[in-house]
Amino acid sequence: MRLRRLLLFPLVGLLGSGVVVIPAVAASSEAKLEVAENCNLPNWPCWTVPAPNPKPASVKIAPGGVVTFVDKTSVAANIAWSGAAPTCSPSVPVSPMAAKTGWEGTCKFEAAGTYKFESSSLWFEYTKYEIVVEAATTGTTTTGTGTEGGSTPAGTGTSTTSSGTGSSTSAGGQGEAGKPLGSLLAGGASSALTLGGAQHGQSVHGSIDVSQAAAGGRLEVELLARKASLASAGHPAQVQVGHVVRSLTGAGRATFAVALDAKARRALRLRRRLALGVKLVLSPAHGSALTITRSVLLRD
Repeated sequence: MRLRRLLLFPLVGLLGSGVVVIPAVAASSEAKLEVAENCNLPNWPCWTVPAPNPKPASVKIAPGGVVTFVDKTSVAANIAWSGAAPTCSPSVPVSPMAAKTGWEGTCKFEAAGTYKFESSSLWFEYTKYEIVVEAATTGTTTTGTGTEGGSTPAGTGTSTTSSGTGSSTSAGGQGEAGKPLGSLLAGGASSALTLGGAQHGQSVHGSIDVSQAAAGGRLEVELLARKASLASAGHPAQVQVGHVVRSLTGAGRATFAVALDAKARRALRLRRRLALGVKLVLSPAHGSALTITRSVLLRD
């Protein structure tokens, strides 16, 4: 009887406190992404976790964790962050640095949140990726006694975004003197840019809403196509098939139309459709540029 009473005392103490704390399982502190030349199908390169059967991957990591990026293939690649950006080692080619092969580097993710990036030089269907940095959570279970309201949330967490450093030009990153690159847009990249994912004709049309910070700068739009789509050889994984540059005299919506070159028009007539990468570079008169990449399917 005495033993039973001794065992009950700690339990009563826990019940009176109102909650029982259950530690959460910690996320991994490191991960790895590498370029695979054949992702699901031949000649469809993508970023993937090391695996026997590569496929586009979403990575989860703990705050303060590190992701290692590796491209040892013949397919050139770089990283363009869309929104929050981590701190990356100099060996990582962050846009506007050109895509390259034979590189390896790391990026550290200090704050919780979702970090999205693109690699426009890879296959268009697989250009968008994300790294989810999970905030530490603490689960709680209530006993219904000792507290008012009768319940406690199962967990709490915070989500913040980190800022890019150096010359990173991803949307929402940091430019010179810590100035947010997203300030070049009148709103976020998703709302400021109007670009149909499927279009008809031999030109790509769109518009982008820029802020006063971009006034006096210029907008450069480049169309990219895979060499396999053009039935050509002896070229990089992607080739330029259209290009236009226009000046930005002030804030407001800037429209653009980029025509295909002769080789791309011929491929479109033969295939009736052409997958394109669209690269927009918004360069202010002073400060770092902002790069946005999207995919468009053009039909004849």
